[in-house]
This record gives sequence, structure tokens and C-alpha cells, in this order.
Amino acid sequence: MELVTQLEEKFNKLLNKINELKEDNQRLREEVEAERQTRHDIESRIDTLLEKIQNELE
Repeated sequence: MELVTQLEEKFNKLLNKINELKEDNQRLREEVEAERQTRHDIESRIDTLLEKIQNELE
């Protein structure tokens, strides 16, 4: 019976690790999305500035 208990413990540890990895994955996805949004915002601001410069040169 000891062997079954050990296997159950290992299985439970593996399940916990899987859950931890899922949480990490979700957190990383959210960070990536936030970085994408920041990049989009910066590109938009740069485009606006370039348009203003172009209008001033015309």
C-alpha cells in the first residue's frame, strides 16, 4: 500500500505543478498582451507626431 500512496503523492505533485504552469502561462500571456498594447500606443503616438511634422513641412 505504501507504493500506491507514493504514486498518489507524486501524481498530486504533478497536478499541482501543471496548475502552477497554467497560472504562469496565463500571467505571461497577459504581460505579452500589455506589452503589445504599449507598443501599439507608442507606434500610434509616433505616427501622430510624424503627421504633424509632415503637415508643418507642407
